Amino acid sequence: MKTILHKYKWCWLVVGLIVLVAGGYIVYQTLYLDYINKIEITLNGEKEIQVEVFSEYKDEGAKATFRKKDITNQMKINGDVDTSKIGEYNITYEVVYKHKKNSEKRKIIVVDKIVPELTLSGEDKYTIYIGESWEDPGYSAVDNYDGDITDKVVVDSTLDTNTEGTYTITYTATDTSGNVTTKQREVEVKKKVLITSQGIAVLNYHFFYGEGESCNESICLSTTKFEEQLKYLKDNGYKTLTMDEFVRWMYGQIELPEKSVLLTIDDGAMGTGAHNGNKLIPLLEKYEAHATLFLITGWWDINNYKSDYLDVESHTHDMHNEGFCSGVTRGARMLCSTHDVALADLKQSAIITGSTNAFCYPFYAYNDSAINIVKEAGFKVAFAGGGYKATRNSNKYAIPRYPIQSNISLNTFINYIS
Repeated sequence: MKTILHKYKWCWLVVGLIVLVAGGYIVYQTLYLDYINKIEITLNGEKEIQVEVFSEYKDEGAKATFRKKDITNQMKINGDVDTSKIGEYNITYEVVYKHKKNSEKRKIIVVDKIVPELTLSGEDKYTIYIGESWEDPGYSAVDNYDGDITDKVVVDSTLDTNTEGTYTITYTATDTSGNVTTKQREVEVKKKVLITSQGIAVLNYHFFYGEGESCNESICLSTTKFEEQLKYLKDNGYKTLTMDEFVRWMYGQIELPEKSVLLTIDDGAMGTGAHNGNKLIPLLEKYEAHATLFLITGWWDINNYKSDYLDVESHTHDMHNEGFCSGVTRGARMLCSTHDVALADLKQSAIITGSTNAFCYPFYAYNDSAINIVKEAGFKVAFAGGGYKATRNSNKYAIPRYPIQSNISLNTFINYIS
């Protein structure tokens, strides 16, 4: 056996050499020749790119070579990127050349990294008093991709309106991509300490006349005197109140500056509207002074008294009749009408003015029955006469006023409001 192996060992060596050479050639063919004959594709830029939704995508392209020869012009680029839709997209770069083929891919990921826009209505900080209700001023949220997501806003709050303290309300808006915007506002709950000693002068005007005109009633006032009074209020830092402010002050809901005054005008006659001389509104607007007109709604059209500086409240619909009732102070019709008739009149007037904030008794005349009807009609306060300041201790349904007479001096006016 050994002899046979020894006899043919050279044959085996030759065979082995042949196999080795053949294998080397095969390796040369498959590796080296394939390498030098391979189409090379080189991407310009990164192989994976993120772009923001709705932005413009510009492909950077690629370069192709074969045996160091630039064959980029043989390249075909396939695939689209829709930047209006979040997702993954592929761009394929393919080259076929001299019966060779190669391709390369680039991944484009369209993302949304922009946080939603969250807007809080109202203020960032509020103060309320123990026992008062809290009504959120509101909020809105808009996302660049999802659109209106207000209904997705999460509100987190531990607000306790019955316990004193400062509370934080957190608003969180999250879009479908997980981007988050958070905003906060504070609500301070305080114990209410009412100032009952403060007095506010409520002034009562009626008719206005200008240069070249005349008015024989004692409750007429020249525009010269009225402007002098408004100028004094403005120059000396007085706050002329809206009726809403005065009512909320009376009910202890807000505090007002020491220098506050409420201007009221009864009836709606001479000089108060666009149809009868238009003396009142231009002066209110000139001095940016707020006032309240108690209008007899059945007598004059409310549209004659339009101004951002003039509130309109009820002075009955058609019960401003002197001498109507016998044996009753000045005979005010409201005092001797039936309950149902008077109530219907007041409700009709409130419909026209669109408000039940305040009522004014005709001729300052009222009794217990009239007060009850005013309350039943839904009015919060009612005004009469009196000649002294209103305080929070005043009867809310018989609030006193200073009647302004034609002969009033500026010093008297100052004494009223000081």
